[in-house]
Amino acid sequence: MSKNIVLIDDDSNILGYMRDHLANNDYGVKAFTSARKALKEIDDEAPDLVITDVKMDEMTGDDVLNHIRKNHPETGVILVTGFGNISHSVNAMRKGAFDYITKPFTGKEFLHRINQFFDHVSQSYADNGSDTKMPKGSEKHDKKPLQKERTGQKKYSSNRPIMVGESPKIKHLIDILRQIAPTNAPILIQGESGTGKEVYANLIQQNSDRANKPYVKINCANLPSELVESTLFGHEKGSFTGAVEEKEGAFKEADGGTLLLDEITEIDINIQAKLLRVLQEKEFNKVGSQKPQKVDVRIIATTNRNVGQAINSGDFRSDLYYRINVFPVIIPPLRDRSEDIPALARYFCEKFCDEYGFSQKEIDNDLLELLKSKTWTGNVRELENYIMRAVIMAQNDDVLGIDHAENGLFRNIDDDLANEITGDFPLMAIDEMELIMIKKALERTSGNQKEAAKLLNVSDRTIRNKLKKIDFPAE
Repeated sequence: MSKNIVLIDDDSNILGYMRDHLANNDYGVKAFTSARKALKEIDDEAPDLVITDVKMDEMTGDDVLNHIRKNHPETGVILVTGFGNISHSVNAMRKGAFDYITKPFTGKEFLHRINQFFDHVSQSYADNGSDTKMPKGSEKHDKKPLQKERTGQKKYSSNRPIMVGESPKIKHLIDILRQIAPTNAPILIQGESGTGKEVYANLIQQNSDRANKPYVKINCANLPSELVESTLFGHEKGSFTGAVEEKEGAFKEADGGTLLLDEITEIDINIQAKLLRVLQEKEFNKVGSQKPQKVDVRIIATTNRNVGQAINSGDFRSDLYYRINVFPVIIPPLRDRSEDIPALARYFCEKFCDEYGFSQKEIDNDLLELLKSKTWTGNVRELENYIMRAVIMAQNDDVLGIDHAENGLFRNIDDDLANEITGDFPLMAIDEMELIMIKKALERTSGNQKEAAKLLNVSDRTIRNKLKKIDFPAE
C-alpha cells in the first residue's frame, strides 16, 4: 500500500521538521507553505494523507479539510494545532478529520500519530476483505462488516470488547443487544453522563444490518438553537440569513443507514414535531422547501435526563417519546456495577499503554481497592480519564500504583475540571501536559494563579515557574 503524504504549514521551520521526519521513515512527502498550491497538487494527484496546520494566513485548516472531504473522500486529514485550538480541532474531527496533533510535538509523537493513521487504514482494508480503498479517517468509529455464520445467518460480533464487565447488568445489556441490533426499530438509550450510552449505540450500529451503511452522529446538546433544524433536515440557498448555499442535513446524509441523536431531549420542542413526522412518514422538508424528501433512516437516541420529568415540564413531546422508545435501554451507573471496576481499569490501562507506546502494566492491588472505594460520579468516563492520567504518569514503570494515580497535580482537582483537562490530552510529554493542566485551571479561576494553585494542589511558586516556560503573563 502506498504511503504518500502532503504537508501544509506556512511556518517553514515546522514544515521542514515534519518533512524530514517523514522522509527519513520511508514516507513519500510533498511539503507546501501555500495551502492553495497544496490543494492544486492534491487535486492533480490525491495523496493518502494530508497533514495541515489549523491557523494559516492564506486559508484555514478547516478550509483544507472541507475541500478534501468534498473532493477526495479517500484521503485522510490530520490537523496540527496550538493549545488554544484543541476544542476547535476536536470539532473538526467530528467533521471528518482523523486526528489532531498539538504543538509543540516531538518527532516520536509525530511519527506515532502518522503510523496510527496507516495502521487504521490497513485494518479497514483487512476488515473489509478487499484492497479497495476506503475513506481514510472520514469516520472515527469502526465499520466492520458483521460476522457471518456459514449458513449466511448473522452472528453477533463477540471478537472485540462490547461492554467491559461481567456483572449481571452488563450481561443483560449484551443479551438485549443481540436481540435489538438486527432490527430497524428506533432505540432510546438512557443513562447518566459517562455511563457509555454512545458506546452502546455504536455497538448496536456495528451489529445491525446497516453496519456498512452511513452512520451519522449529532450531539443535540451542542447545536445552537437556530441551527438545529438546518443541521437535521438541511436548507435551501437563501432560506435564512447566512444560508449562502444549499445544504443537505443529517437525515439525508444518513439515508439507508443510522442516525444517532445524542441527548435528544435537548432538541427544541418545535423541531420535535418534524422528528416525529420523519419517524412516522419517513419524509421531511428542507428549511425553505415545500418539496418532501423520502428517507430510510434508523434512529438511535440517547439522553441523560429523566424523560418523564422532561415531558412533564413541556421540554419533550410524549408522542415522540413513545415513538422512539420501542426498545428502551438503560445503562447503569458505575456505582451500581462496582464489581466491574477492576476489569474496566485493566482494560483502560492496556488501552492507554498501547496507545502511548508504553510497556504494559499490572495494576497494584492497593490501587484496585482504592478504585473500588471511589464513588465515580462521572461514571466510566471518569474512571477512564483517571487511568489515562495514571498511565501517563507511570510512563514505563511495570506496575501502576496509587502514587501514579494520585500524583500531586491531580490529587485535589474536582471531577469536572479533571475530566475537562484529560478530555483534551493527546500523546505528549509530561511538561507539556502540566502546562495544559495549569492553563485549564487558570481558565477556571479567571486567571487567578493562587486559586489555580489550590485547585491543582501545588504552590504558587510552582505555577509561576512553569508559566515562565511559555511566557504566560503574570497577574
